[in-house]
Amino acid sequence: MSDQSCPERRRALGELGAMLLTVVLFLVFKNVLHLKLQFLIPCVVVWTAYVVHRMLRVRPLAARWGIRLDNVRSAGPPILGVFAAAFAALLVWHLVVGGPALPADAWILFLLYPVWSFLQQFVLQAIVVSNLERLGFARIGIVPVAAALFGLAHLPNWPLAGLCALAGLAWTTIYLRWRQLPLLALSHAWLGALAFYWVLQRDPWELFNH
Repeated sequence: MSDQSCPERRRALGELGAMLLTVVLFLVFKNVLHLKLQFLIPCVVVWTAYVVHRMLRVRPLAARWGIRLDNVRSAGPPILGVFAAAFAALLVWHLVVGGPALPADAWILFLLYPVWSFLQQFVLQAIVVSNLERLGFARIGIVPVAAALFGLAHLPNWPLAGLCALAGLAWTTIYLRWRQLPLLALSHAWLGALAFYWVLQRDPWELFNH
């Protein structure tokens, strides 16, 4: 192993360990202590500071993470294809099963949710997936692992965890090929909101209030 690869390997292991600890603490604060926001706010601040620090020190890092717009033309079609297929499935479910229509203020969520979904996609893809790949794991193994972790992070809501794991399979597969976070985050936000309204028949604001 080269001298240059050793620090990269240590950084990858360190980031994965820190993120695993973050997820465990999040589940404890959310489900045991019922202090979700009290944990999330400082957690987001600390991780954001770290990410900004890394991007300022290593300029090409943002593009490697997928924070870019230069590949929208190539990444757009597969992301749009997955979005269209998932949207059609959600719509059919809503029409068959029934349930309330979208509330009048749903547009606010569709505007704001992409910010939160971008943070989630960044954690899943740029921190977990990219570091697993850097450590030498095969992509065929990374995809189910990332999807399972994304689902587990939404426990104890098993239906939501299942939907997230399924979506994580598609999103991670796309990310490994195209490295495009903004469009993935937008797709994640809008499909997630619709899944809450139409499938789970719950208010998506529960994500932040409970």
